[in-house]
Amino acid sequence: MEEKLEIQLLIAEDDLHFGETLELEFTDRGYNTIRVRSLAQFEAVATYRFDCAVIDLRLGADSGLDLVKRLHALRPRCRIVVLTGFGSIATAIKAMKLGAVNYLTKPASVTSIEAALLGLDQDLADSPSAPASSLARHEREYIESVLTDCDGNISQAARRLGLHRQSLQRKLRKFMPA
Repeated sequence: MEEKLEIQLLIAEDDLHFGETLELEFTDRGYNTIRVRSLAQFEAVATYRFDCAVIDLRLGADSGLDLVKRLHALRPRCRIVVLTGFGSIATAIKAMKLGAVNYLTKPASVTSIEAALLGLDQDLADSPSAPASSLARHEREYIESVLTDCDGNISQAARRLGLHRQSLQRKLRKFMPA
């Protein structure tokens, strides 16, 4: 008789329904799951041995990146995938530097998330559901990346981008949802 390997999965998702869906899907696939909705809830289960984690970039008032950093410090071998509805190159780079092994934008299928957790090479770029990136999105991502590199200093970022500081501020306001 084959012994089944039990994988302990942390799901950090503040959206109640999406979190429940992830939990059910991964449980059906044989994972032992623990779901949290905030950094404070994670602290209550921080001593668990997590093999992998799916962490939303925004956990209500908390940053999922703070959770990535904390979990990676406690469990350096834990495979962490960050999910977000608002992906950018800057946050993807930051997530990877903090210990994430992959960064996916929502909507992402459970199959894609599992492939990312397991480190499987899955070419998702050619899938028909993958939206084409617009020039405006690339511009926003590049500006966010430069701004992150400058630690949020708008004047320094504007100099690197060859823009006037006020022009950069106008562009940043344009990116912010109303």
